[in-house]
Amino acid sequence: MFLEEIIIHNYRSCKSIVLNLSENNPNIFIGLNDSGKSTLLQSLDLLLGDKTKFSTLCEGNYKSDISNTPEQVEVLNKILSEKKLPDFDDNDNGTYVIGKLRYKEGEAEEYTNLNLSTPLTWSLECNENGIIWLAKKFSKVGGRTFLLMKDSDKKLELWNLNQANINKKIKEFGVTGEDIDNDNNKGRFSNLEKIRAIYSKTGGNLKWTEYRYAKNDRDIFPSFSLFDWNTSLDEVISTANVIMKEEIDVHLTPIKDQAAESAKKAEKAINKKFGEISKVIKEVAKDVESINSKVYFDVKEKISDIMVTKAFSDGPIHLENQGEGLKRQIWFSLIKAKADSSSDSLNKFIWAFDEPETHLYPRAQREFFDTLNKVSKGNVQTLISTHSTIFIDKSNFDKINSVIQESDGYSTINNCRDVEAIYSSLNVKNSDFLFFDKFLIVEGDTEQHLIPRLYEIYTGKTLIKDNIQLINIQGKDKYEINKKILDKIMSGFKKSEDQIVYLFDNDMSFVMGQAAIKENMFFVGYQDIEDSIDNEIWLNILNDFYNEELEFSLEEIEKWKANVVKKTKCAAREKFYPLMKNGIKMKCGNDVDYDSLEKLPSKGNDSADLLLKYIDHRDKIPNKIKEAFDKLID
Repeated sequence: MFLEEIIIHNYRSCKSIVLNLSENNPNIFIGLNDSGKSTLLQSLDLLLGDKTKFSTLCEGNYKSDISNTPEQVEVLNKILSEKKLPDFDDNDNGTYVIGKLRYKEGEAEEYTNLNLSTPLTWSLECNENGIIWLAKKFSKVGGRTFLLMKDSDKKLELWNLNQANINKKIKEFGVTGEDIDNDNNKGRFSNLEKIRAIYSKTGGNLKWTEYRYAKNDRDIFPSFSLFDWNTSLDEVISTANVIMKEEIDVHLTPIKDQAAESAKKAEKAINKKFGEISKVIKEVAKDVESINSKVYFDVKEKISDIMVTKAFSDGPIHLENQGEGLKRQIWFSLIKAKADSSSDSLNKFIWAFDEPETHLYPRAQREFFDTLNKVSKGNVQTLISTHSTIFIDKSNFDKINSVIQESDGYSTINNCRDVEAIYSSLNVKNSDFLFFDKFLIVEGDTEQHLIPRLYEIYTGKTLIKDNIQLINIQGKDKYEINKKILDKIMSGFKKSEDQIVYLFDNDMSFVMGQAAIKENMFFVGYQDIEDSIDNEIWLNILNDFYNEELEFSLEEIEKWKANVVKKTKCAAREKFYPLMKNGIKMKCGNDVDYDSLEKLPSKGNDSADLLLKYIDHRDKIPNKIKEAFDKLID
């Protein structure tokens, strides 16, 4: 059984909340401090916890968990009406927590062996197949529990009657033996079979009916635990009890059966003794005809203590005597062990974690979320209140809920449809997800080495300092495949076209085509970055590089640039750098041995280092590169 939906009405900051929950994925709740995340988790404790804590204003107590300005019960009833559920018919504007619990066919078969109370069995039978609605109400007069059950307009509440009174109702409504279906086709009719027959005569509708848990009833409902890092020894032991329940039950069930048999024998012996002393009893209590008893031996499972043996300890040590750090480690290891256990059992546990990332470094956060994700696939339903972008990054959007405290002080909860909603909810930036705010994409090794230094010259800061990640896509021929990878990584991130800047040689624009070019793409030169560098810079580079062996003029450089193919794709030999190298070879002629000359470096780190010796001021940086930088720092 798991919790499919919860309705919270007038509980602290949750004045009117309706929330659907996932069974097999962690349910993530994000939001700023004091937005209502913890209140949401604690409302589940009100619904399913064994020892609920709820405060109301009374003499000597000035704290109340009821919303300061509670909604009228009519607001709740409108929500219930939309879900085709009956109203609550009182006028007390207290706190209500209502849960829609769903169970599977295999669980329903198990319920028949649990000796459930008549009210709970009747509720299971009355509701839609696989669904049970449980409600808790808290007010100044205390807490009350409700189930949906079919009852007549006369409010017969037959499930609360003993056998004698049910038999009276059988006669009153003229129910015959033929009207009663015997489930086993043998033996006497059960109270439930009689109740079913009476209501088939009187008719009735589903109503919210007050209910008290009987002994075995709690076994069908999920047990709820709320965890944070303030872990006590009791919580560690409680977690161990929950995780080890199946192992305990293997040994406990035969003992319970034996206890039941022994109880019958004890009951028989006691009643025999009562019979022997009945005359004495009657002498004192003259109206008493007879006396007998019911005997029940209560057998409870419990791990009473946990001992640990450490590497340097002299034998086992009580965990109670260890530090909080070790307790947390044991607690986490127990949860992890649960995740590693069989995942084919039915959901019986709901675990809520309030900011579990506290005290965990990023890698540990990832491991912890993976553990919770894994345990959610088994018989544990998980809810997580978190500020961790790592938890968010590893979650599905439709399982992330943004909790926001509105201007009136009350909480609202919305699904995060996209990353924009997450940014708004947590006030985070891209850097909080990927450690960088923006991304600069270049196409080759020369740019990878050259561009960061030019950025530093232009802005006075480094790319890293400004939270900008440089990515080299390793060539034009790899652009398409790398762009798909980048798009997948950045999918959904806040205004991704403003966060990613592409800085390419202009020949890339001819490969892509005009239709594919966006405003965040910048293309340098006629063909590439080399022909965009000022002629004076190239003149200084060549004359210094070749020293006195060769001397160049501006006219030569201008001629080489003029021969660069413009506005269309061209062969490599038609670009500036090859044209310049070929011009140097032709300039040697018969006077200089070209083969003996030191050659200009090919594109790459060496080429970038050569350019950086001469581009030492922001005014010398090509304009298109500066435009790309301006886009990044805008």
